[in-house]
Amino acid sequence: MKIIISPNSFKGTISSIDACQIIERGISSISPRINLEKLPIADGGDGTLDFFKYYFSYKTISIESVNPLGEIINSEYILIENENIAVIEFANASGYNLMLNKEKKLQNMDSYGTGIQIKSAIEIGVKKIIISLGGSATIDGASGILRALGVKFFNNGKLIDKKNPITEVTDIDISNFLVNKSNIEFILLTDVNNKLLGDQGAVNVFGKQKGLLDKDFNIFEKYLYNFSSISSKVLGKDIISLNGGGSAGGAGGILSVFFNSKILNGTEFLLNKINYEKYLKNTDLVITGEGSIDSQSLNEKGPVALMKYIKKINSNIIRIAIGGRVDYSVNDKLANYFDYIFSISDNKNNSHILEKSEYYLLEESKKIGKFLDHIKL
Repeated sequence: MKIIISPNSFKGTISSIDACQIIERGISSISPRINLEKLPIADGGDGTLDFFKYYFSYKTISIESVNPLGEIINSEYILIENENIAVIEFANASGYNLMLNKEKKLQNMDSYGTGIQIKSAIEIGVKKIIISLGGSATIDGASGILRALGVKFFNNGKLIDKKNPITEVTDIDISNFLVNKSNIEFILLTDVNNKLLGDQGAVNVFGKQKGLLDKDFNIFEKYLYNFSSISSKVLGKDIISLNGGGSAGGAGGILSVFFNSKILNGTEFLLNKINYEKYLKNTDLVITGEGSIDSQSLNEKGPVALMKYIKKINSNIIRIAIGGRVDYSVNDKLANYFDYIFSISDNKNNSHILEKSEYYLLEESKKIGKFLDHIKL
């Protein structure tokens, strides 16, 4: 029996690489004869840098940047493929993980820190920049990034010199936009396929988890609508209809037109990057997982995108998922992608699970080991 272990990261607790090792240890303790292969995945969200570090030779670039509040931080990105490609994780300088225990006023938060990283990569002379958009803390339509790259924002002719200028922008000036003066290819990776606006857009789906107050939802929806309309007019390109345009607080859609790049499903791009298909030969079963298996997973999050990919190649491979928590109300839809789902959090206290996440993942993996002993492949 050949089994591939391919988890995504368990957000905020366990990296995909560590999850691989824990799941392997749990299964092997029960079924030591099973052939297990560890292939951690990422989906364009948190953990994408770890993915590239695991599979590729790389050089780390460490620079001073700022977090979404403008506070100075140490940040990093990496260079791969003879230092011709930069890989930048949006969350590294503009991520939600940087805002823990900090007051979240989204009107005063932006992605300028990620812009500093992109500017650094351009100045180094790379030929291509891959940006993973997941895990963001901001809803600024990438205006912070654009500001760092030379775009100017105006309100009725007056220069806006503040964080998150989309709250009052009426015009933009791209004459000093650094990207227009370079010949760099950009690739945008997203872990969701939500459009910029509407019920399934950046604000309504992701606003609450970023700390947006109920009273501000309509306000930020109008901010993004206004900024995208101005950007579309200046650049002559549609933003609102782009799949993935709502990723990273609207950064996906805005950067797509400013960088003249496509928004790609992160999981599929990364699987193809390592030629994942070759590992599926003679594989009987694949185990994936992440922190939450729920309705958002259906928007092309890592585990769903992985199983969709596998199903196209070989529908006979058994597909198992482990979730930190599982929303069983969408079980009928999840069943299109997973044959079996295991939940770490069933009948357990959530705070206790977070404190001992590795232990509970190990215990759930042992249950899978026992399960595998009873099924015939």
